[in-house]
Amino acid sequence: MSHRRQTGGIERTLEKLKRNVQNGNYYEAFQMYKSIYHRLAGERKLDDSVKLLVSGTLLFLAHGQEENGTELSILLGDHLLNHHTSPSSELNDKLIEIIRKFDKSSDGRQRFIPKVFKWSKMYTEHGDPRIHKACAEMYLLETDYATCCTHCQYLDLDGVEFYSQTLIEVSRYRALKSELGLIITWAVLQFLTMKRTEHARRVFKLYTSRHPMLSTAFPFEEPLLNFIHFFISAIDQHNPDLVKMLREKYKKSLDRDPSFSESIDKILWVYFKEREAVGPSMGGLGGLMQSLFGPSTSDMETFENANARTVSENTDLD
Repeated sequence: MSHRRQTGGIERTLEKLKRNVQNGNYYEAFQMYKSIYHRLAGERKLDDSVKLLVSGTLLFLAHGQEENGTELSILLGDHLLNHHTSPSSELNDKLIEIIRKFDKSSDGRQRFIPKVFKWSKMYTEHGDPRIHKACAEMYLLETDYATCCTHCQYLDLDGVEFYSQTLIEVSRYRALKSELGLIITWAVLQFLTMKRTEHARRVFKLYTSRHPMLSTAFPFEEPLLNFIHFFISAIDQHNPDLVKMLREKYKKSLDRDPSFSESIDKILWVYFKEREAVGPSMGGLGGLMQSLFGPSTSDMETFENANARTVSENTDLD
């Protein structure tokens, strides 16, 4: 009975606040949201606190009140972090809904997304793959290929099919035929810097088997594709000498983008503990790759920097 009264109480409060917003009383409603949130949080009614902030953020954004929606979303992100809120499918769905509600040029979106992943990384190594997938799909629609592909690096194994199709789309419309190998080489090496061998293997297989402009069987016409074929095999054999030999043999092709050499250094450390790397991979684009993907938005910067610091701290402990 007590739980039902409490649930009814928050629902009545949300309905009253909703009417205020719908009637255009934005300032009054915003102040009420903040006041009620701090009261609920102070009383340790944490589930109600989250429900209030989610509802308010979505409501303000739906009514074009970006500034108020942003402030409540930041309050929500801080709450999740400070109170170690456990993730759930329902909560993740709401966070995805908020991300999608922001205008593409919104400062609020770029501030909110890193907070979401900082919180999510408390429970999953790279942040929840479903949220990454939603972000990747959103940026693909906006033709922000660089940010889309950055999120794709953190998908689960089932999400690699989406990633491969994205890479094929980017390569077909933004790359020359001579550059098709560059794109998949970058993607595979980035996966391997995170020791995601099966992700690397699958994205390479899907890209080469489905790309309409590539021959589908080894040996390939493109040298970089042959390099990746042998490179993954060297990883499987746990053979650092073969990795180095392949690096030298395909040096001319690899030198087309300076980031490849840096990634191979990091892979040597991740798999074989050969310290040729300066630090962990940041998932960044090399110069030539950046010209293909275009400029990235900055919403992943905080997340990637935090991820890099975590990897660096773990490395220092070895």
